[in-house]
Amino acid sequence: MDVIRWAITVIVSVIVFLPVLYAFSVSLRPRSEVFGPVHLIPYEPTIEPYLSFFADSSTYLVNSLLVATGVSMLILLIAIPGAYAFGRLEFKGRKGLFYAIVMIVLVPEVMLIVPVAQIVRWLHLFDTIAGLWLALLIGGMPIAIWILRDNFMRLPPNAEEAAMVYGCTQFSAFRKVVLPLATPAIITVAFLSFLSAWTEFLFTNMLSTPGGGWTAIVVLFSLMNPDHSPNWPLLMAASFIVSLPPIVFYGLIRRTLQEALNF
Repeated sequence: MDVIRWAITVIVSVIVFLPVLYAFSVSLRPRSEVFGPVHLIPYEPTIEPYLSFFADSSTYLVNSLLVATGVSMLILLIAIPGAYAFGRLEFKGRKGLFYAIVMIVLVPEVMLIVPVAQIVRWLHLFDTIAGLWLALLIGGMPIAIWILRDNFMRLPPNAEEAAMVYGCTQFSAFRKVVLPLATPAIITVAFLSFLSAWTEFLFTNMLSTPGGGWTAIVVLFSLMNPDHSPNWPLLMAASFIVSLPPIVFYGLIRRTLQEALNF
């Protein structure tokens, strides 16, 4: 049985990682070495594709970081109190309003691009980082409220009351008791919001230009030029560079995400 498990693990690992290893190998080759006999180790390894992408696209990487970080922070600032109200407070129309917000998730993103674009232009935020923040909040907010609301509802019902017995106001009880208990869920929402904003293509492509708010994911798509063969080493190097920040973020919070899943 152990031999079978080991064999399955090896086969699955090869299927998953071999394409990644080959893509990484291509990213370290000169363009002239892309086609020819299949080999994993480059004959003439070079980091020129990485240096070239950094030189040409560092501004877009910064834009991606600003957009993803800003969206994550704004979602948390709005979703945490909103989810707390839906999960812990009683008020008229609570369930109806909550499900109306969550229903936005079911709306195809492409249906929102025209009204969102009109709002962004009306606010004179087209081709700006702030405009992308506003556009990406629409898709990220309902999911964040959904996750946090369920987490707040599962917390001990008398947590705030116990703190208020010792002199806390409702707000200080929320800040000192509820928020620490909900930290794993909050970090999970921050990660999901960051990942969604970092990889967002439709809104960033439609609401920005190369000279303004373009992000790295849009630049990555632009490298796949349909008019001629792509520069495969540059494309592979760009793919690894663009995928690195979310991977690093995940590595830093992996244990916290596990706590949230086990809650």
